[in-house]
Amino acid sequence: MKIVAFLPAKGNSDRIENKNVKILDGKPLFLRQLEKLVACDFIDEVYLDTESDFIIDLASEVDCRILRRDPALASNVIDGHKLFYNEVSQVEADVYIQLLATSPFIKIETIKKGLDILTQNESYDSVVLIKKEKQYTWNPKTFKTNYDIDNIPNSYELPDTILETMGLYMVKNRTAHTLKKRIGVKPFLLEAEPIEAIDVNYPKDFILANYIAAGIRENERSLFRNLSHLLSSPILSDIFDDLGIDNQIISGLMTNLDGRKLLGRAKTLKIKKKDEDDLGSIYDALLTYETIVPNDIIVVENEVPQYAYFGELNANLAIRSGAIGAIIGGNTRDIDEVKKLQFPVFSKGYNCQDIKHKGTVKDFNKKICIEKVFICPNDLIFADNQGIVVIPQDYEDKVLKIAIDILKKENIIVSEVAEGIKINEIRNRYGDF
Repeated sequence: MKIVAFLPAKGNSDRIENKNVKILDGKPLFLRQLEKLVACDFIDEVYLDTESDFIIDLASEVDCRILRRDPALASNVIDGHKLFYNEVSQVEADVYIQLLATSPFIKIETIKKGLDILTQNESYDSVVLIKKEKQYTWNPKTFKTNYDIDNIPNSYELPDTILETMGLYMVKNRTAHTLKKRIGVKPFLLEAEPIEAIDVNYPKDFILANYIAAGIRENERSLFRNLSHLLSSPILSDIFDDLGIDNQIISGLMTNLDGRKLLGRAKTLKIKKKDEDDLGSIYDALLTYETIVPNDIIVVENEVPQYAYFGELNANLAIRSGAIGAIIGGNTRDIDEVKKLQFPVFSKGYNCQDIKHKGTVKDFNKKICIEKVFICPNDLIFADNQGIVVIPQDYEDKVLKIAIDILKKENIIVSEVAEGIKINEIRNRYGDF
């Protein structure tokens, strides 16, 4: 059975300017959803449906396919059914999924639940994500309540009001081609969690969504902060060696603050050598701060590493953005001023000569390379005095679980060493360490 998913993302919008590329907690709105679909191991193919070259470029690091939309279909006069069938008519599949960018909090587990219901039950030809609310409603024409205003009922006594979240649709092949709609005649109404039902269509919705996204991220930030004190680069390096995974350790960079440890997600920047016909500027790098959120680590590949990038100004901007450190594949400067700010910077060294006239921005939030180690945006980075470890997202859960198990075991081993237990006995119990 072939499952495909579509993410429609047009380049323009009315109610929120450039809504799909607007930054939600450090990432373009549409990109959050696209990466979510790609992370679904039960989906065979993911398609980005857009007419925008800019959106296509932003998605260039994502393992998806592109459906180039006719610009005539990129307007608000085209309804959802026509847009959906335009997608369906170009791709053959058994089940079609459409996820909307404006519902950023729909969970992968919810998508899987809906798909299982649709594929395992002949009673349904489609799935629609909905929310149920018990509401004290008014008639907009008569301005009278739809409940007995003289005997106000308890909320649990009210009938359910069922609303489409406008976020998630699934349709079987035959239904999609017969009706040419994203909803069949026998839909299963999949109930969303309250957070999943949030629909970002107006500026105030975007403000709310940013608060929610920041709150969700805070859970991760708290975990990483606690783990950073316990982990070390030798532990993580040994884990990658045991797993047979090479080229994850960046060596040869020095830190400006001894004893500091970092654990956060990479926000990447690539600087290239500036040619005579380059119209760009090194100051374009300042645009990256729009995408940096608390606990991010700024990671920079510099093709002219002998010239300094990152000094006092960047350190202040980084602190304001919430970044916890910077890793620079080249020289930096303003060493004393940055050290006074207590902002950790890992670099090859220092040079008073600035990169301003020698280099320019190539791109940011794309894959980069430092010391033959590749770093992707949002990869997990750990850094201490002994080295820098890049933990790709595909290995993140596994590596952290192993690391935590090692920390627990090492604490026990240290205690038994202190108790005088023989080393052979310790090895028999816990294996090599």
